[in-house]
Amino acid sequence: MVSQSRNRQVMRVLMMAQLIWAAPSLASDEATKVLERKDVETRHLWATETIFPSVSQWEAEFAEVEKLVSDLERKKGAMGRGADELLNTLQLRDKVESRLDRVYVYASLNADQDTRVGETQSMKSRARSLAINYGRATSWLVPELTSIPFETIESWMKSNEKLALYRHYFDNQFRQKKHILSPREEELLALTGEIRSTASNTYNLLKNADIQFPTMQDENGHSVELGDSAFYLFMRSTNRDVRKQAYDGIVGTYNKYRNTAAALLSGAVQNHILTVRARGYDSCLAAALDSGNIPTKVYNTLVETINKNLHLLHRYQNIRKRALKLSDGVHAYDLFAPFVTDQSYNVEYDKAVKAILDALQPMGNEYVSAMAKGFDSRWVDVYPTKGKRSGAYSSGTFLTQPYILMNYHGGYEDMSTLAHEMGHSMHSHFSRGTQPYVYSDYDIFCAEVASTCNEILLQNHVLKNTHDPKMKLYLLIEFLEGIRGTVFRQTMFSEFEQRIHEMAEAGKPLTADAMDAEYGAIMKKYYGPAYAHDKLVDSYWIRIPHFYYNFYVYKYATSYCAASNIARRIMDGEDGAVDAYMTFLKGGSSKYPVDMLKLARVDMTTAKPMEDAMKIFEGLLDQVEALLDKM
Repeated sequence: MVSQSRNRQVMRVLMMAQLIWAAPSLASDEATKVLERKDVETRHLWATETIFPSVSQWEAEFAEVEKLVSDLERKKGAMGRGADELLNTLQLRDKVESRLDRVYVYASLNADQDTRVGETQSMKSRARSLAINYGRATSWLVPELTSIPFETIESWMKSNEKLALYRHYFDNQFRQKKHILSPREEELLALTGEIRSTASNTYNLLKNADIQFPTMQDENGHSVELGDSAFYLFMRSTNRDVRKQAYDGIVGTYNKYRNTAAALLSGAVQNHILTVRARGYDSCLAAALDSGNIPTKVYNTLVETINKNLHLLHRYQNIRKRALKLSDGVHAYDLFAPFVTDQSYNVEYDKAVKAILDALQPMGNEYVSAMAKGFDSRWVDVYPTKGKRSGAYSSGTFLTQPYILMNYHGGYEDMSTLAHEMGHSMHSHFSRGTQPYVYSDYDIFCAEVASTCNEILLQNHVLKNTHDPKMKLYLLIEFLEGIRGTVFRQTMFSEFEQRIHEMAEAGKPLTADAMDAEYGAIMKKYYGPAYAHDKLVDSYWIRIPHFYYNFYVYKYATSYCAASNIARRIMDGEDGAVDAYMTFLKGGSSKYPVDMLKLARVDMTTAKPMEDAMKIFEGLLDQVEALLDKM
């Protein structure tokens, strides 16, 4: 089995940002062009040279890691010989993994900054293959470990303090013992890694490199390039025809590949089913949650609680229909349209950085000073450039600084996305700076808490300093959109994901038509009577890369609910709230994720965090309706 830390590092791709791009006006019909990377100031490019100053040094480390993988493979059979051998094997594993992570991250960052460059794509592919080979070469490790009687390991830990460091790790492995296969079976499963990643890898290349989008006419009659990273720019246009053209152009382009996309997503789901059947889980959902020891009750409670509160989302769409005077109903291309047409929140990158630093002051000097240093140390790759991967994420590893991919255009959502990704990076900074390697990475169930907490603190700061009624309404809609997009929408995605897994588990083929039908039905359920469904929306699932991440998206929703609880107590000045939260940020994976959140005073085994988030959403609706009545 590949360790959880390796798997999370390779697979984590964080929240696809909802970007707003203020496209420059052109004096002719020449299509607006995205910058080449060479045209961007160095201070706005991430500092990958601090990982390896040159590709040749990456190559040297790659070769050294290959050798270390072989050294670790030769440790097979040694762990049961005593405490010292067990400790030496685990320490060597940590050394190899941390250096392998660094090799992979460097290759991945360079590949993502320009997906058109064959050399860096090749480096990423080689790094992925090395990671898969590592999984094969160490497939014996967990079965061999768990074949040792736990009582024996207990006695060894009592006599060796360094070995006792791994107590939680041991507990987690033995907890999953019934799902661990024989060494040979684990090796065979690891050998399938390259094949099993084909669907996801192919989808990423299709989405980020191969699909070509058309041009269209903007509000001013200028020809502009459509593009996936600028999707939300066009969805935020005040011109409904522009929104519809952009939606049809982008989603319609994806729709042309619907059968290919269905085959790829079906392949990804079959990959998950292989794990279920090989390891003896009851379902794909149970297998996905087990790695973090998350009770299925947490997932089910989220879905049930949100479904009980869909009337609030329906109410929001009724408000949207009335405010925008949409007599034919709210179409999918209307879901992001601004209520206030003569207001916009445009902010240059440097000013956005200052606003974020100001907004996070309630977190205290330790947090804010570390964040300021991160901005100054080129953690962030700021602007969209030709061939750059779309969206936004936070990356990095134990042996590197954090790295943030952005596609910054200048709207409020860009600033919010920057705060979000910086939250991830700060979580990584504190957990890696506090914990030993084995616990330095946090479980993905906790991964969206710090990012969302940053977003909420930023919202509060901006709203508190806004007095104009129109601007206040504009911002309130932004905040409603944050909850709609993070709680309602991600739970909706989770329901779709669960449904297609259940269909595949029952032997039903995941054709394009079948997935279109499921997605269309769930859209209608979530958005209610004021929503007007268009056939093209059925294929929107093709646009979502997170469906390849094996029940990842529900964690956005649970994390938002946890983060809103934490942020509220921090803003209220609750005694000890910041200290409790910092303990969580520094805890990494030294406890199970549900227990880690309890350190921050949040209990996700209950419905309360979700119900609290719904109360916040309802309160925002009340404020919006009151403002609309006045205006």
